[in-house]
Amino acid sequence: MSDTNRYSPRRGPISASRAAVEAAPGENSPARIEALRKLVAAGQYHVSPRWLATKIFRAAGLKIPE
Repeated sequence: MSDTNRYSPRRGPISASRAAVEAAPGENSPARIEALRKLVAAGQYHVSPRWLATKIFRAAGLKIPE
């Protein structure tokens, strides 16, 4: 990518709570689920109902209603 003019900002280190959320896709380990439950209970992690519905519909292979 050195031949492009696009600027890619450097990402800083992520917090432990963010690392729990950004675990490998498809990995639903009990530790990750428990970490997410704690974040939600503490009010530090919010899930959009629209985003959740979109994920469910895509996983089921259904067309997303508008």
